[in-house]
Amino acid sequence: MLRARLARLAALTASLGCGAARAAAAAPAASLEGDLSRALDAAGGADVVAFELPARSGAPHVRLATIANAAPGAVTAALVDAAHYGTLVPAIVRSQEIARRGEARVVAWEVEVPLSNLEGTLELRTTASGVELSFVDGDLSPGRLAFTVAARPDGRTTVALDARLDVRKTSWILRSALERSAYGEPAALAAAAWVALRAVALRAEHTRDRAAWRPKAPPSAPPPDSLDGRALLSPPLQALAARGAAALVRVAPTGRLAAVSVGVATRGPGPALAARLADPRGWRAFPGWKKIVPMPPVGGGPATIVVEDSIPFVDLDATWRPLPGTPTRAWTAIEGAARGAWFAWDVGPAGGAALTMAPRLEQTGSIPRRFIEAEPLLEHGLALALVFVDTVSATR
Repeated sequence: MLRARLARLAALTASLGCGAARAAAAAPAASLEGDLSRALDAAGGADVVAFELPARSGAPHVRLATIANAAPGAVTAALVDAAHYGTLVPAIVRSQEIARRGEARVVAWEVEVPLSNLEGTLELRTTASGVELSFVDGDLSPGRLAFTVAARPDGRTTVALDARLDVRKTSWILRSALERSAYGEPAALAAAAWVALRAVALRAEHTRDRAAWRPKAPPSAPPPDSLDGRALLSPPLQALAARGAAALVRVAPTGRLAAVSVGVATRGPGPALAARLADPRGWRAFPGWKKIVPMPPVGGGPATIVVEDSIPFVDLDATWRPLPGTPTRAWTAIEGAARGAWFAWDVGPAGGAALTMAPRLEQTGSIPRRFIEAEPLLEHGLALALVFVDTVSATR
């Protein structure tokens, strides 16, 4: 499970944290939404995620956007159909309207998770721009999922989600994992919010048959030409990264994960940062990568790096080697449970860094594998959380 992947991290420095908080507070909401829309247009078909950092405990904040190949009315219909939320996410085992409060519909909900289900009530309201779900009591409360639905000139629909949830009010497994990381709460929120957003878009595209939008192929290693996070170093996405972090989630034509890239703003010259990120000794900043052992070349081949992890229930032990033609910018796992996984760094000339990764989480243990088998969208959601934590950990 992704949460076990989150180990103890160093907190943001006070100067960076306060600066990000002041910038976020000073930016008007219209500017934030405009930046998200411009970033989606520049994302080359990927979904966009914006993390607000530093995150406030109990109220992490992420914003996300995707494009649905459906009309706005179909997206809104999926959002207001509370009785069939289980069609969106199979883990939702109850979603029943139980009362009215003014214009709001009160919905009792329950989500199936290992050992202890989550449950509570929410208020569902339609707004001028979409649909809002307010979590008023029970697990995840207080919190809000505000969906914005907007028609695009090409007949498709932009679907955005502004998410704030108290993810600490969940199962003890998740609570124990969140306590290990300064970035655990926004990571967990992003994973859940992306699954919800993408599920709504897919339901709107396939109104009659959920099986039609389940992946038709098993997870697989994407090609190395996906090793490109440079879009995150361009102005539309840099504007989001300056407030915390920005991410691109790329979905393969099969519906499986292609790759996740996360970008952050950094200080100092780009060449020095690139050299630091290329040094395998710095991999210990990745949560759970406890031991990094350089191994000499064998038979004229490249030198390799052996990684030993310290994470229970998840196997991250692996042998890594640089991908041909990338010196030490990009690495692939050639042995271990995550064989075929890869990651790569991109650094801007004046600073700014992006980490692109295909982590093959379904191979790293029975817990992540079972979660992904039950909900294939978690292949992407868990990877998003993982790459976010790795990126901010390695660059702070």
